[in-house]
Amino acid sequence: MKGNDRTISKRHRIARGVAIAIAAIGVSSAAHAEYVQGESPFSGGAPLQSLVSGTAGTSLNNTQLVWGTSLSVNALALPSAGTVNVSLKDIGWPEALQSLTVLVTDLNGIWQRLDGTGSLLVNVSGPTQLFAAAFARSNDGSFGLYNLHASFTANSPVPLPAAVWLLISGLGGLTAVRRKKKAEMSAA
Repeated sequence: MKGNDRTISKRHRIARGVAIAIAAIGVSSAAHAEYVQGESPFSGGAPLQSLVSGTAGTSLNNTQLVWGTSLSVNALALPSAGTVNVSLKDIGWPEALQSLTVLVTDLNGIWQRLDGTGSLLVNVSGPTQLFAAAFARSNDGSFGLYNLHASFTANSPVPLPAAVWLLISGLGGLTAVRRKKKAEMSAA
C-alpha cells in the first residue's frame, strides 16, 4: 500500500512541475532563455543536450502540433564553417498561434532569436553543434501547427580564376627566359 501512495504523490509532483514549467515558458522571453539554459523546474537543471529530440544532422524539417504550450529542441551537427538558414512558419491551421519563437545557440557565443514567422542566418566559423529551441503557444482551447526548417551551406574555398593562373604561368615563363639569358651572357 505504501508503494501506491508514493507512486501517486510522485505523479502529482511531476504534474505540478510540468504546470509550473508551462507557466514559466509563457511568461516572458527571459523565461524562455532560462528554460533553454536548464534553469526551469521542468528540465530539473538538465543540460540542453538532454532535451534534444531526434538525431543531429546538417538540416532539419520539423512540423509540430501545439495545444497549450510546446517546446521542441533540435540539434544540428555542422561539419565545417558555413551558414545555417533557419526559417520558422506558423501554418495557421486551424488557427494562428498566440506566440512563436525560436532560439538558436551553440551554448557559447551564438545566441540568435527570432520572434514570429520569418528566417534568420547564422554564420558558423568551424565545426560545431547548434541547438534550435522552438517555443510555441496556442490560443486558449485551441491548437495550431508550425514548421521549423534549417539547412546548412558549407563555405567553399574561393577558386582562383583562370586569368590568375595564366598570369602566374606567364611570370614563371618570363623568369625562366630571363635566367636563360643571364646564363648565356655570363658564359660569353
